[in-house]
Amino acid sequence: MSISRKIFWIDDDGRRKRTADDIGADFVNVNEEDLGETVDELLKRPQPSLIVLDHILDKTAGTNPFFKKGSTIAEALKEKWSACPVVGITNADIDTIDLRTQRAYDELFAFPHFREYIETIGAMRRGFATIARFKARGPKDLLSLLKPPDDEIDRLLSALPEDLKNSFRDPSVASNLYTWVEKLVDRPGFLYDLLWAATLIGLNEKGFEKVAAYFDKALYRGVFSVSDNPRWWSSRLTEILYKRSPPESGQMSWHLGRKLPGIRAEHYSRCYKCKEEYPETVAYLDADIEEQRPMHLRCTILHPRYKRELYFEDIRMMVG
Repeated sequence: MSISRKIFWIDDDGRRKRTADDIGADFVNVNEEDLGETVDELLKRPQPSLIVLDHILDKTAGTNPFFKKGSTIAEALKEKWSACPVVGITNADIDTIDLRTQRAYDELFAFPHFREYIETIGAMRRGFATIARFKARGPKDLLSLLKPPDDEIDRLLSALPEDLKNSFRDPSVASNLYTWVEKLVDRPGFLYDLLWAATLIGLNEKGFEKVAAYFDKALYRGVFSVSDNPRWWSSRLTEILYKRSPPESGQMSWHLGRKLPGIRAEHYSRCYKCKEEYPETVAYLDADIEEQRPMHLRCTILHPRYKRELYFEDIRMMVG
């Protein structure tokens, strides 16, 4: 299949052309245009590298309600170009849009915050193109795109969803892999974000940033990685730490990070709940607040909205 480097931005609000220009997209203004005809013409062209699509297209010509929602158009585009990432944008509150509709897109972003996602969109574009060129001979080949530590491959293979194990040659594999990598990024387990990585080695975020260079080889650099939202392989973090500061009897990883050069007491991690040292986990403040802080296990309980999952950390919240 011929794949061009073009990006299409389909929208009925001409004011968004400037933002489309910022990512090098061809702006397709469908204001008072027949959307069906426009899409038919686009589908005659070579597959683009990415499509941005307005979720609500209520300023187009015609009265067919199916052509007033970007999710309907996204499904038609995916039917023809299954290996092309489709990003939806909306001014609406995303939480008010049902999950089935959201899943029509590979991502659905709030337009007022669009510029925050430009690097993510670039990573999607590169990642989908890489997967389209990649000829996987089995699920393990697919996992190689994540560039995991060797000792994580078997666990990753066990955690890999069945649809990816069984359809690694399917044209939709890029979308399915993107969804799974999103889960790896969002739920701590194989990968840790800055707060989890810092807590693991006994430091606060400022402290971890001072010693992050020591853990460069633990950075996730696989498919869909973005530098402005880094993740680290959790197993490699401890491997690097233990090689640099071999633990003595009874010492855990959160004791050893404090021995790294340049670390002072102000960089030590403390439990948000009890204020004592050596918190072992990260927890939400309560069930309705997205804010997370380092805490001791004894100061937390399991979060009622999350199920336990093999190979992933328990999602917890503060007691009381």
